[in-house]
Amino acid sequence: SLPSPSSLLQKLRETSSESILSTPWPSRRDEPFRFTDLSILRNSQIIPISHPPHPSRISAINLHTQFPHLTIVDGHLVQSSEFQKGVYVGSLSGLAPDITERVSEFVGGFDGGDLFWSINGIGAPDVTVVYVPEGCRVESPIHLGYFAMEGGSGERMKVSNPRVVVVVEKGGEVDIIEEFSAIDGNDDQCYWTNSAL
Repeated sequence: SLPSPSSLLQKLRETSSESILSTPWPSRRDEPFRFTDLSILRNSQIIPISHPPHPSRISAINLHTQFPHLTIVDGHLVQSSEFQKGVYVGSLSGLAPDITERVSEFVGGFDGGDLFWSINGIGAPDVTVVYVPEGCRVESPIHLGYFAMEGGSGERMKVSNPRVVVVVEKGGEVDIIEEFSAIDGNDDQCYWTNSAL
């Protein structure tokens, strides 16, 4: 039987929960984090953002791009352009059954290997999917605009966990541009966009 989007998200959360128990915080001795000071994250109260932004606040977003785009606010997909026929870009819950079957193995079955990947897997409110069928060349790059709307101050840090799964079949081509921004007025607040692509 075909897995439902909710069962795929549940599997992702379970796998990530198991992984996080045995994954230590990275330190400067770990090569990818050699120049990264993680003390602000370790010493802050991390508060997950679990609700989508209010629709009236989304109008404050101004995405300056000529490319087809996705707008992800505080981890939630809120807006998507139209894409060429056969290409799916959207929420896991909107997938057609044949694509769901193909994408399902990549949603929960891949372990990124670090603590932040597992935190994302536990906290991702949904999974955004980019699916390019066999032999399809997506003409323009897809622009992923990640926006932080909710922030904290001092020792309280808001975290969003956007997760994007890209599946490109044999002979397919797609370019992706990622851009991370805060909504105007968030300049003096702390936020953490813990994205996984």
